[in-house]
Amino acid sequence: MTPPSPDQLDPDWHRYPDTVLRFRTTPEVRVDLREPVSRDVLADMSQIGFGGPFAVLTAHDPRGQDESAEANDRRTAELDARLRSAGARFVYVDACSPDGSHCETSVAAEIPRDLAVRLAREFEQVAIFWFDGDKFWIVGALVAADPVMLPRPV
Repeated sequence: MTPPSPDQLDPDWHRYPDTVLRFRTTPEVRVDLREPVSRDVLADMSQIGFGGPFAVLTAHDPRGQDESAEANDRRTAELDARLRSAGARFVYVDACSPDGSHCETSVAAEIPRDLAVRLAREFEQVAIFWFDGDKFWIVGALVAADPVMLPRPV
């Protein structure tokens, strides 16, 4: 059976490349995925311990369907427990629309890409963000899609 296309699963798929990541660290690090990763952003991420490859994933709103805050909190706690039991280093990240009107609690986790995709599938997520040490990508989990390099070409 062929996995669904991104648009079939989540009507907000076209908005994923416009995400702004706000790392809940001190200092807070902000990454606008609409822009190339600058040297300053690379230095900021390195300063908080994310200088190499890592995944950004969430447990919120499975299959792109809105869930209650309580259900999303339970799912996040389950993801946290899974990452802790795997010994993964992670920090919380808010993955937000550019205007900040919508944010999903996510995690930046130093785990292999295949594990991140597997976890995303288990938590019924459409995709993850992957940082390869140089740039960000959208990598499908439940969907059939080639990885999308960010920022999107103009």
